[in-house]
Amino acid sequence: MKNLYFLVTFCASVMLTVPATAQSDYKPGYVVMPQGDTLRGQVSYRTDLAGKTIGFKRDNQSATASYTANDLAGYGFPGDRNYRTRTLDHADTLAAEYVFMQELVRGTMSLYVYKGTYFVEKKDNPDKLHKLYITKEEYVNQYGVTALRDINHHVRVLNTLMLDCFAMLSKVERVKLAEKSLVDLVREYNSCAGDPEGQTTFKESKKWFAIRPGFVGGISHTSLEFSAKDERYLHLEHAEFNSNTQPTFGMSLLLYSPRINQNASLMLEGRYGQNSFQADPSYRWFDAYYDNEISFDLSAFKLSTAFRYDFAGKTVQPFVNAGIFHNFMQRREYRHTQYFRQTQNSTPTQRNRDNADFVTNAQKGFMFGAGSYLNINKRRLSLEARYEHGLDLHKQDTMSKTGQALDSNTKTITILLGVYL
Repeated sequence: MKNLYFLVTFCASVMLTVPATAQSDYKPGYVVMPQGDTLRGQVSYRTDLAGKTIGFKRDNQSATASYTANDLAGYGFPGDRNYRTRTLDHADTLAAEYVFMQELVRGTMSLYVYKGTYFVEKKDNPDKLHKLYITKEEYVNQYGVTALRDINHHVRVLNTLMLDCFAMLSKVERVKLAEKSLVDLVREYNSCAGDPEGQTTFKESKKWFAIRPGFVGGISHTSLEFSAKDERYLHLEHAEFNSNTQPTFGMSLLLYSPRINQNASLMLEGRYGQNSFQADPSYRWFDAYYDNEISFDLSAFKLSTAFRYDFAGKTVQPFVNAGIFHNFMQRREYRHTQYFRQTQNSTPTQRNRDNADFVTNAQKGFMFGAGSYLNINKRRLSLEARYEHGLDLHKQDTMSKTGQALDSNTKTITILLGVYL
């Protein structure tokens, strides 16, 4: 129990330190003043929550100056993101305002993204932004059923703007409203209709797709609980199983796109672990006495899929993740011996209730966790506290109509150490 309290406390402390560490979000960059002068220093990698203010420091010791889109022509980071100040008129529903838009391609046609929405702008009309978007429309299909279909306004807009390059028209029809598809299309148009050498693609050195492999290992502390609504499972309802601490180890893969968002990734992780639970519940039922010896011996290959987000940080970099997992059982032994007595002092009758099919082949569950990387050269060391909640350890299909008569779950707190290459 002391180990459990320690792991819970550690997990909570790690999660509380994440927001504080994430505040130091400055990288080498530049700001462009309205007159065209460029100041180099440390720039906050993200804007404020409203997306309108950034921080700038000449160096790590200087005071922080805050700038809005009204104060700058733009800002950016060498070899990475670039932002330009543009006027957003909100389709005439609100007053026009200056905002920082991330610039993806600059040329005869420029491509921007702002809060997940894409815009294009042509060099011969630099004050006109064209929004690329999709809407839904109701229609009655051939079966007389009302359904929804996409209205691809972005295709109409791009067709109109790219009329001066006939070869692009068939490609516009197939373009997706996604960064890679739009970047490729705008680059090709600029090569066709403008000066291909005069265009700039930002973040070009960053890959569209990358995999970071790693090895993980640690300690898991697991408890097992049952809740029964049927008299056949009273031995599990009354059982208080021991919690146990066991080692776990495996491999992890982080799949991410440095070009789109280098902080977000999909984690695929496979780990091996084992558990052993015992309980000796005794209870009285209809004036009879029941003593039980119950044990579970389990081993499983755990496959986890989770969304992971890395916060800013150079040497120490916090992260959080959340997702689901499946425990594919390698060993699932369930042993149950019951001793039945008519009276308290009568000789017990022994009953063997072992059931090789009681435990499920694959247990599902959800997980979340928080931790920090320690960045050393090109490698990352990680320390993470993770909570994993497993559902239905018992095999539902063997219980037929009594499936709702029994609930089971496992609760695991894991401390993981990892090395990512």
